Amino acid sequence: MSDSTSGESVPSPEQLARKHLVLVSGAGRSGTSTIAGTLHHLGLHVPLPVIKPNESNPLGFFESTWPLWFHRRLMETAFIEQTDGRPEAVTRMAGVVTPEVRQELHDWLAEVAGVADEIVVKDPRSIWVPWLWQETAAGLGVDAGFLTMLRHPAEVLGSRSTYYSGYRPHMDAWEFAVMNLCGWINGNLVVESQTRGRPRAFLLYDDLLDDWRPELRRVRDTFGLTFNDDLEPGHRHAVDDFIDPGLRRHEPSWDGLDMPEDLVQIADGIFDACCRIAHGEDPDKAEAELDTIGARYAELMRISQAIAWDGLLSHEKIGRRKGAAAAAEENDKALAAALRDVDAARANVARAREELRVARLERVPASMRAYRSARRRARNAAERWSRKTPG
Repeated sequence: MSDSTSGESVPSPEQLARKHLVLVSGAGRSGTSTIAGTLHHLGLHVPLPVIKPNESNPLGFFESTWPLWFHRRLMETAFIEQTDGRPEAVTRMAGVVTPEVRQELHDWLAEVAGVADEIVVKDPRSIWVPWLWQETAAGLGVDAGFLTMLRHPAEVLGSRSTYYSGYRPHMDAWEFAVMNLCGWINGNLVVESQTRGRPRAFLLYDDLLDDWRPELRRVRDTFGLTFNDDLEPGHRHAVDDFIDPGLRRHEPSWDGLDMPEDLVQIADGIFDACCRIAHGEDPDKAEAELDTIGARYAELMRISQAIAWDGLLSHEKIGRRKGAAAAAEENDKALAAALRDVDAARANVARAREELRVARLERVPASMRAYRSARRRARNAAERWSRKTPG
């Protein structure tokens, strides 16, 4: 783990006196929930409400719902995905950040900072706009730091395929894995480049599972945090019961995944460079390597998009036709429903008229009804007689 601006250091009194925000990011299934939960158990505030635990994360996500929906709305407006493999996705996301969006984040963060001095916000979607969080926090007098979790891409693919493949029923297993690999590649390139030069730390999931105390000491010192424990060995803490290495169910191996070799090389290069940044091993050189790898990936994606253009165009045409057919079907259904409503309205009018006629009859006295009936019979009889009598 490393601070992008300095090595390990003891936080100054000025640092300790300020409010702090730790923004946890990284590819989904990389241990973001584990580190967010660890920080929670060490005393940091996780804004409520949060996502409830489920089978994929039985110990909890420690993920506040407000940032999740905030980022999701931005992503929907920008037409990007959480695991978007397109290099241009980050630019699209920045393009939808309006003054209204900034004010919305400002108001929420101001409320949260009003009740806690040390806050942890975990959302893998935050990789797209870390600068927005830092600028907003700075305006409120809050120091923002970025904590990125690292896990071998093959492990991430295995975990995402286990728990999330059902969300993409139109894709087969290989397509889903390739899509997620591209998302892992682009996401890590984006979060590294966008937090470069800002207070940040990278932490390996394996290191956290092996011995969390030294890793959290570096996190504490990098961001100037105050924990509820001195992190020295020799005593038990709630984090010891929280971190469960048994939840690691996937191996860091490409065997059996059949991924494109170019993507595997790119992913391995990113993981290796980020690990060296995490361990403080010549981070400047690692960052330069990531720039080169990022350019290679962008070119590969550009070529791939050009190759796939006919297929994309075909899917677009098919989608438009299906959309038109679906719209026509909906129109037919709406017309049939309207006709049924008209028939029902006519029947209601007929019933109302009959009820009115009966009501009027009931208001006429019986003697008057008998008199009118006798007159009608007499008139009818006279008409029949006149037709029978010659003129």
